[in-house]
Amino acid sequence: MRNLSVGARTFIPVALAGAVILSLAPATTVSAASPTAESQQIIRIAKHQLGDPWRHGAIGPSAFDCSGLVIYAFTRAGDGKALGGGRLRSARAMYRWFKAHGLASTSNPKPGDLVIWGRGSHVGIYIGGGKAISTLTSGVRIHRVHAVTARFTAYLHTRMSTRFTNARSAGVTKATRPVASSATIRHTRDNVNLRRGAGVERSRIRTLSKGTRLVVLGSAHDSRGRTWLKVRADGRIGFVARWLTR
Repeated sequence: MRNLSVGARTFIPVALAGAVILSLAPATTVSAASPTAESQQIIRIAKHQLGDPWRHGAIGPSAFDCSGLVIYAFTRAGDGKALGGGRLRSARAMYRWFKAHGLASTSNPKPGDLVIWGRGSHVGIYIGGGKAISTLTSGVRIHRVHAVTARFTAYLHTRMSTRFTNARSAGVTKATRPVASSATIRHTRDNVNLRRGAGVERSRIRTLSKGTRLVVLGSAHDSRGRTWLKVRADGRIGFVARWLTR
């Protein structure tokens, strides 16, 4: 099987040895009324980025490197300070900070903890069941922790699985607002291309017919400063030009 490389800011190449990509489907919606662990909010945000491309130094909303995805998910959930007070900007820095504070180990991971490979060459978010979500050079993917050929180094314990919040006010709404809010639903004005990123130069996923219902997950700007919406439409996630929606 062809190896897949992970993307890290440190430029240290790491490959997946026969790794099986487990899922590209977005997470199911969390009930807006129930108390929810912060880890679930963080993982949900990260899963909504599945399939987004790798780009060195990118922290979203439509492209990421490995630490960029971690920073994006934690920040959007309102938990950016869990990453060394919000100051950590690379996989290696995260590893060093958590280790220095006695929060790194090789066992007992909880959902929402971080996973470090290659002593800081790559980082991902532990989602449970021996799996992690991280940004590979092929994009944001879910894979098994021990599928990475770079040696597994440590779990970084963020304690997000023991912190609870109400899903109605959780920071996940900043990235993926609840479908229940009418303000997050739009429709196409005509036939519209659903693209892999913000801009007409980005590749087309499919063409949406006039009147297609769009669930707005976020927004981004293209090189000309125009607004594009990140949406879920017909079971796919991509970008559409805002001016072509209503």
